[in-house]
Amino acid sequence: MNYTDLHCDTAFEIYKSNRGLNKNKYHVDMEKAKIFDRYSQIFAIWSDNDKNDDENYDDFFKIRNYLTENLSENNISLCKTGLEYKKSKNKNRAFLAVEGGKLLSGDISRLDVLYKNDVRFLTLVWNGICKIGGAFNTDEGLTDFGKKIVRKCEELGIVIDLSHSSDKTVSDVFEISKKPVIASHSSSRSVISCHKRNLADEQFLEIKKRGGIVGISLCRGHIADENGLVTIKDIIKHIDYYMSLGGENIICFGCDFDGAEIPEEVENITGVMKICDELKKIGYKDTLIENIMYKNADNFIIKNL
Repeated sequence: MNYTDLHCDTAFEIYKSNRGLNKNKYHVDMEKAKIFDRYSQIFAIWSDNDKNDDENYDDFFKIRNYLTENLSENNISLCKTGLEYKKSKNKNRAFLAVEGGKLLSGDISRLDVLYKNDVRFLTLVWNGICKIGGAFNTDEGLTDFGKKIVRKCEELGIVIDLSHSSDKTVSDVFEISKKPVIASHSSSRSVISCHKRNLADEQFLEIKKRGGIVGISLCRGHIADENGLVTIKDIIKHIDYYMSLGGENIICFGCDFDGAEIPEEVENITGVMKICDELKKIGYKDTLIENIMYKNADNFIIKNL
């Protein structure tokens, strides 16, 4: 089985601990990824709210360079276009994302620099309020600068990622965006309503209408009540619900590996196959499982980058 994942934080973790991508103690490494026939990953570089804007901007280049060195050691280079991704003969492939636009610090020219350094996905906000706008734990929408960033991303060819955004930020993006958008790691608010990090039905449906995709997050707090045992069956409730909204060509995985506490049953990236096995047991056809595992994500990437 092939696997394409829309979001992990492994780049930050291996950089912070000076560990390698080939084999490590984290959720994602290339040794674990051997379970898949082909593995493709969007690696996100996170903007830390405990650091100022410029520190995050400086850290981006350090983490990016550390990641690309580790990818190179595993014969992987960052893809820049959908055509390059489609034509690649590599068993494993990678894209680069930025999670949280804080590092732009009100300077739109920095977006050009990120694009030249292979960034193809931008999660606009992460937590609280930055110069782009408000995250899920605020009622703030896009600032004027944030609206310029959305337009500039679409001009450059950077995909807008709505995960972590406030409802107002999401609606503001929908007002001005002219291209498909994604929510790389966002489960369903109708299944677990206590967390506004999850997508409301109307947001999922609008992403679908625009030709976007949505990645199921495996963060425990996004999929079930963390006070109890969180299981693979809880994850499947979100898949089932998105399917009920017509998500057969929309749903992907954006597991948030190495960025969140995940259910113990999953353990690490190899546990995605356990989710597949459970989907088969409850009657999901192979073609539908393949859509969720990689085809929906691949189709989006090839068409939109």
